[in-house]
Amino acid sequence: MSRYTGKLSDLYQSYARVIGQWPTDKLRPTHCYKSVLKAQMKTKFDRLNSLRGEELSREAGLVEQELEALSNLVSNKYRSQYKVSDALVDPISNKGYYTKLLESIDTAVKSNKRTSLRVD
Repeated sequence: MSRYTGKLSDLYQSYARVIGQWPTDKLRPTHCYKSVLKAQMKTKFDRLNSLRGEELSREAGLVEQELEALSNLVSNKYRSQYKVSDALVDPISNKGYYTKLLESIDTAVKSNKRTSLRVD
């Protein structure tokens, strides 16, 4: 149960929902950005809870903008909006580089290696 009331409670729940959707880093599952976001959220909302009036409205507006930005990142809005050309995804100078890189990451995750990755 949230200790925040009214609009702040709704904002807190929305923020928590977006952070919950943040993906886990395959290579570093114990050092993920989601935990950083959770810590920042707690600090941010504790501070907001102590504010009143116009200052609260201004800060809540900034948090709403942050929430929208995080939502856009989680939903891959920009990846969908700005398509990457095939020339960037599969450059002529190094055919299959990104495919090999992704395969090596998946292999490292499956074999639980904590070493640096190498793509030949």
